[in-house]
Amino acid sequence: MKIEELKTIINDLCGPIVAEAVDASVKAQVDPIRAEQTGLFTRMLAGVSQPPVAKEVPFAEKGLALARCIRATAASKMRGTGADGAIQILRGWGNADLAEAWADARQKAMAAGDATAGGFLVPTQFSAEVIEYLRARAVVRRLNARTIPVPTGTLKVPKLSGGATAYYIGENANATKSEPTTGQLTLTFKKLVTLVPMSNDLLRYNSVGADAMVRDDVVNAMRVREDSAFIRDTGSDSTPKGLRYWANTANVLAANGTVSVQNTFTDLGKLIQKLLEADIPMISPGWLIAPRIEIFLRTLLYSSTGIPVFRDEMAQGRLMGYPYASTTSIPTNLNTSGAGSNDESEIYLVDFAQALIGESMNLLVDSSQEAAYYDGSSVIAAFSQDQTVVRAIAEHDFGMRHDKAIAVLTEVDWAPGSV
Repeated sequence: MKIEELKTIINDLCGPIVAEAVDASVKAQVDPIRAEQTGLFTRMLAGVSQPPVAKEVPFAEKGLALARCIRATAASKMRGTGADGAIQILRGWGNADLAEAWADARQKAMAAGDATAGGFLVPTQFSAEVIEYLRARAVVRRLNARTIPVPTGTLKVPKLSGGATAYYIGENANATKSEPTTGQLTLTFKKLVTLVPMSNDLLRYNSVGADAMVRDDVVNAMRVREDSAFIRDTGSDSTPKGLRYWANTANVLAANGTVSVQNTFTDLGKLIQKLLEADIPMISPGWLIAPRIEIFLRTLLYSSTGIPVFRDEMAQGRLMGYPYASTTSIPTNLNTSGAGSNDESEIYLVDFAQALIGESMNLLVDSSQEAAYYDGSSVIAAFSQDQTVVRAIAEHDFGMRHDKAIAVLTEVDWAPGSV
């Protein structure tokens, strides 16, 4: 029975005053329900699964703002509303501050002629959070390589190859000029493109858990490729030059072919000696090793006593007195010696205070349901899997101020049980 029919019956039985009172009471209860149903239906058509939230929702962890931007971008693509739609979605999700920051960044980019048809520029304060979050996970950053914001595409820094000197002088004597041997280190932005397939279900819904998954997937993909580049890329026009190719040739040493406790100490000691004899300040020294080498060192025992050699120290995150990090970005299938075994690795000792990362501090995000991606064995169409391919673009470069601040041990065939 409709409300108007009920009102007519009550009017006939009880009079118009009672009918009006009942009508007002019924409407007070029914109208909010109708409004909520109408809003829900509108949101379903728009592809947004949750109601707008007026209260600002804070981000409890670094990098979640980036993930929220990515999901808003994907949702706007599903609706076909572009950047303006993404900003409205952020407001609807309770992220008014993020929406305003994004709108402001977009206006500035358009005013500067940098409007991006190929994606949305994440506001600097939120992209900086991603870089900070990445720092704790990428080994080169974690060992305290210096990050320098670069507003333009190129940074030129004096490259130190010999230390400055100081003198005592007598009264009225002229000071001897200090002249360090310098060159010039030029960092030029290289573009790191990260492609990550995401489930559309994960991208649609407003959830902190979904934000964390999106952030972690994107940052992990960036971490893997960045560490690989900063350690072993050769430095072409499109990729950074890594530590292996910044190292002075005199600081690249071959491991002893006989694996023993004493030879292990000696080989590691030679790397330390190289840096100390070059007067490297050792402000932020650190080791980089492959996981296989880490396990070898952790399980290495003195043959006479069975006591672990490095285990207790490595449990504190240190090796021979210096911090270390383990990464799969250092290969274990090299054949540097030419012996044909294809089981050799490398060990790096670096003063990371001499390592520079020139960072644009900008992050460009975009998404596509029509894109395809390579999963390691075949090309996958995102549309056929109900997926969206998220693309994040960062720009940076890597370099060393002092090439003798790196020592590399090659031909390392150490493995658990090899002693």
